[in-house]
Amino acid sequence: MGFLYSPDGDFSPSLVCEENMDGIFGFNGGEGELPELRIDLDSLDFPLESDEIVASLMEKEKEQLIDVASEYYLQRLNSEGLVSSWRSAAIEWINKAKTRHNFGPLCFYLSVNYLDRFLSKYEPPVDKPWMKQLLSIACLSIAAKMEETVVPRCVDFQVERSQVCTENYKFNAEAITNVEIFVMSSLKWRMKSVTPFSYINYFVDKFTEGKPLSCGFASRYTELILGTLEGTKFLQFRPSEVAAAVVLSATVESHVLDFNSALIASNIPVDKENVRRCHEAMQEMGLVKKSQESNASLSIPKSPAGVLHASSFSFKTDGSQIPGSSQENNNEAYTTANKRTRLDA
Repeated sequence: MGFLYSPDGDFSPSLVCEENMDGIFGFNGGEGELPELRIDLDSLDFPLESDEIVASLMEKEKEQLIDVASEYYLQRLNSEGLVSSWRSAAIEWINKAKTRHNFGPLCFYLSVNYLDRFLSKYEPPVDKPWMKQLLSIACLSIAAKMEETVVPRCVDFQVERSQVCTENYKFNAEAITNVEIFVMSSLKWRMKSVTPFSYINYFVDKFTEGKPLSCGFASRYTELILGTLEGTKFLQFRPSEVAAAVVLSATVESHVLDFNSALIASNIPVDKENVRRCHEAMQEMGLVKKSQESNASLSIPKSPAGVLHASSFSFKTDGSQIPGSSQENNNEAYTTANKRTRLDA
């Protein structure tokens, strides 16, 4: 599967990469022909209220966590080596390109999900830095085809260097398409990933029981979910656990709930201690403010008499912006049932 590339942006018949994608990433285990791409148009995200549907999603999310939550992948990321630098650079590129094309937050999240699942399987090539940008384009292009109504041509994902990246690589449509196919094949064509957005309405219903929420609630939980993408420690949590922590954090900031009381009293099918740990990780990253109570108040009490009420959290006031959280895209994350997914010709 060869393609043309040139660091200076030109294309030439002499610049043919004769290695296939397996060779580039140091893996040679392809078996047979690539299967036909099949996308289930009925599996788009939609508001979830049924415990049975949520239970099925939680079973599905286990499959996609096997690789990204593995100790091996987390160690590679925490070592701040090549994998870590590739991931950081790719997320930055995807975020800027996503903003330029006005893609929704779910598209951004899926792009990074594909990136993590792919990098968990392959070691980035040291001698092919251009592949980092090509992989980023492929992940965003696939996500856009899955979630966006209007999808640019794959070559149009490349924008001027000053707008998106420092490198000046340029790729033709064949190169991008080849990497898209390689990524999808590597992920076993499971492109409709379960994300925290899949559970938002479910946990809102579980935690608030009809209590009124602020008009900025959707904006806030979207901001928090996208904020977790940069922190590699969040890879160890299930999407359902992230969603529960995000909903609780956003409702606490809205002065609707007390975190500890709501978590303890709720009947949710997730590990509550992991939800608490995820919330604490968001505090450490500065996504939400830390409680004024002591750390002892954050442990699950052994009896109702031991319940300690944590103080309410407030919105961040430092004016910082979480990547990808543009106001106009906030509602897209949970209205994808109304979207039409199409593929490039």
